[in-house]
Amino acid sequence: MKYQRKRASRQAAASQGVFDRTYDKTAKDILSIRNILAPVLKETVPEFHELSTETIAQDCIEQGPWTGTIPVDPGRTNRHLRRRMTKKIRGLSTEQIERYEGYVTFDLLFYARVPGTDKRIKLLINLEAQRKRTNYKLLRRAIYYAGRLVSSQKGRDFAGQDYDSICKVYTIWLCFYLPKGEGSSMTHYEFREVNDIGDHHEAKSDYDLINITMIHVGDDENPAKLMRYLRLVFLSRLSEEALAQKLKDEFGVETNDDTKKELSNMCNLSEGIRDEGRVEAWAESVKSLMKKMKMTAQQAIDAIAVPAEYREEVLDALG
Repeated sequence: MKYQRKRASRQAAASQGVFDRTYDKTAKDILSIRNILAPVLKETVPEFHELSTETIAQDCIEQGPWTGTIPVDPGRTNRHLRRRMTKKIRGLSTEQIERYEGYVTFDLLFYARVPGTDKRIKLLINLEAQRKRTNYKLLRRAIYYAGRLVSSQKGRDFAGQDYDSICKVYTIWLCFYLPKGEGSSMTHYEFREVNDIGDHHEAKSDYDLINITMIHVGDDENPAKLMRYLRLVFLSRLSEEALAQKLKDEFGVETNDDTKKELSNMCNLSEGIRDEGRVEAWAESVKSLMKKMKMTAQQAIDAIAVPAEYREEVLDALG
């Protein structure tokens, strides 16, 4: 019996890995659709706040998006980006190529420009499809990614010591799990000027070069427009046609047949997330009863009336 449980646990872990990769890819594919991405940019990027989503989708995204193909590590970012850039900036890389046994990639990377200006900004969308906290602080990873996007500009976006040409970097992280005890939220981090002595000031444009936005999306019915939109796109249980109509009516987002299909796939995967969330919640309750009431796992499962079809999964989640 013990061997069977371990085998079932390994099989469940393998299935979960496949699910995570499928969810991650589907989420990236959806956000790489400019019409779907535009409302997110409008709410998170100050330069786009006053623009229509149509203008953002059609006129602001300059190059890309590239999904899951641009490496993060030194020596690789420029090498891969140069293959995907226009002739205007090809062949400028001077970064040293370093050897790594493996590397990770930016999830969704693209350039954008604010209409009516020559101002260019760089945006990075990172999607965290996982439902559990990482074993490190995700914000620190976001800072590292932002730093890589700044440093890798040398040799691609500017040459030599032309540091005035560094363009602003946005990293926007969508996390489809909620920190314990919290609801849906959006928090951004940026540089600011602090005068410790004297009254010296620099232009904000010379230090406001990194903006990190962390978004946690849950089923908690937060009324903010962005949260309603993200729940609709990523956590909806509506039919394909009903979802498309709601996107059009509430957010002005037009969808074609391909987009509807992608959104339908996302809805199906979202059901898996909900099931997993229920299992985790039940497992926590069972652990609590086992500790406080000295119950066995089976007694605790009976006490909280876990549905029969989820009992084996709850047992596996107990470890």
